[in-house]
Amino acid sequence: MKVAVCNSVGIDSEGYAMIHSPSRWTNSTKDLSIFTYYPWELAYASSILKRDTDHEVKFFDGCLRKWDHDAYVEQVSDFGPDYLVMDSATRTIEADGRFAREIKRRFGTKLIFCGPHATTFPDEVGEYADHVVLREYELVVRDILQGKKPGDIAGLYPNVNLRPPLDVNDLPLPEDDDVSRLAYGMPGEPSSEYLEIQAYASRGCPLSCTFCVCGNISYSRPNWRPRNPENVVMELRNLRQRYPQLEGIFFDEEVHNGSKKYILELTKAIRENGLADLKYDVMCGQWPMDEEVLDAMKSAGYYMVRLGIETAGEHAAQGMDLGRKFNVPRLAQLMKYGSSIGLKFYGTFTFGGQGSTDDCDKKTIALINDLLDNGYLWRFQLSISTPQPGTPYYNWAKSNGYLREMDWKRFDGGNCCVVDLPGYPAERVLANFREAEKAYEKGFNRRYSVTAKDTFSALNIPQPREILLFRSTRMKQMNHVTDALRHAFPNSRISVLTQTSALGEVKQNPRVNEAIPYGDTHFNDKTFPGGIAEDLQRRGFSLGVIPYNNISGNGYSEIKAIGRRLGVKKLIAVNIEGKIFDLENPGDLGRSHLR
Repeated sequence: MKVAVCNSVGIDSEGYAMIHSPSRWTNSTKDLSIFTYYPWELAYASSILKRDTDHEVKFFDGCLRKWDHDAYVEQVSDFGPDYLVMDSATRTIEADGRFAREIKRRFGTKLIFCGPHATTFPDEVGEYADHVVLREYELVVRDILQGKKPGDIAGLYPNVNLRPPLDVNDLPLPEDDDVSRLAYGMPGEPSSEYLEIQAYASRGCPLSCTFCVCGNISYSRPNWRPRNPENVVMELRNLRQRYPQLEGIFFDEEVHNGSKKYILELTKAIRENGLADLKYDVMCGQWPMDEEVLDAMKSAGYYMVRLGIETAGEHAAQGMDLGRKFNVPRLAQLMKYGSSIGLKFYGTFTFGGQGSTDDCDKKTIALINDLLDNGYLWRFQLSISTPQPGTPYYNWAKSNGYLREMDWKRFDGGNCCVVDLPGYPAERVLANFREAEKAYEKGFNRRYSVTAKDTFSALNIPQPREILLFRSTRMKQMNHVTDALRHAFPNSRISVLTQTSALGEVKQNPRVNEAIPYGDTHFNDKTFPGGIAEDLQRRGFSLGVIPYNNISGNGYSEIKAIGRRLGVKKLIAVNIEGKIFDLENPGDLGRSHLR
């Protein structure tokens, strides 16, 4: 038989691209160039089916490929599956259900639906799915496709016996054939600073916060299961051998450091097996962490520690049942120490959660700004706390009449608030969320300034006599670039090629020696004034710098062409994160950083 294992539809009927993470929360954006997460549980299911059955199994990812309904249907129709397996979140269930029903109509395909929405609403999903799997699903799907009697399969609805949590050390490596794990790093999760592959050293969480899908829906009880360090090391070696260009690993499990003993053993194994030169980016909890753990992480190549901080309000922490997770004074101590040894910290914060008040969320905004001002917080994520169906938050909000709507597409923690809390309506939650978003600018400015100065200072090139800087992004970023250039090359002459309309702003920058206007059109190689091009060619610029207003440089081909036409001896770019790209030797998607 043919089995299609399918991640969600990539672009919904309204043109939104899915950032799909069913084990947490899925959101969406009109930016169709956005990254997507590696669908880890579905990927493990695919590998298990390939290992334990004789079926022809093929993995498809509509989110990675940015397939809308029609494109996805045609791709899977070419395969013509007998079975289709999907893992859907509440945000994606409408598009996923439509897609699956069309495949079923065409081929008589049997549908197996998994994930949090199917677990919470098995009867609803069962109206079109032939099998609905509850909670952790990989081995249940395997049992179905091995032909076991449905009534004997634990975890298959409507059977009442749930399957116990699986042994994570018995898992094969997840899917890396039909899709490349490296592809999810190009572009990768925006906060990951290297070419990283998502991996999972553990599964689950010992806590059970009221908003959490993992601790309340994915598993039959709160739990945390680490893989043996030797097993993790085997995977890291495999990935390094398979992808020589790999720069790092994003350990994206719920809590990487569920126990101090484990993290000390894992970091030791990484060091002893020569893997500490990779860069590790990890999701952690602060409650099992101390200074010894941070030292061990740093020594093993860890560079960024991500913490679920959530709130600074005690009432909100109680309502969300954060427990040991909530300790703001200790959090600040750990972040201060970690920053002092060179670790970077990423924090997640949520607004409008169970128990939240206007005062609680304002305290959270103040905490974000305080951590930024002290240099402890390198990056952060904001979300609107969304009651995912099946969580205690959802059940509480629904039973008390606090849900203001039931349109599943609006259960999107990046864009919508679907709850009116007592004395704290959705409009006020959104206002605080938007106020908190202003801190992104503060964080960006600090991060860009530090990174750009470091990367320019580390350039292994002679002091350039003349630098040509292209005005190819907003002025705030341009000013950061000129600061970094002047810091690295104090004796160089910096000229800025600019639109005439921005001439006055450019001239106000004291670090700019000359502003060269070329007109008010966009940079275009065909229409760029020939006389100006000839003058600039004669000047023989030693270094040309193109600032990107994005990660990868998409959309900058015309400026690059102009730079080459002007005969600039060395042409480089600096992206929105302050990282430098060698345009003469771009390597893998421009990721061969000069430093």
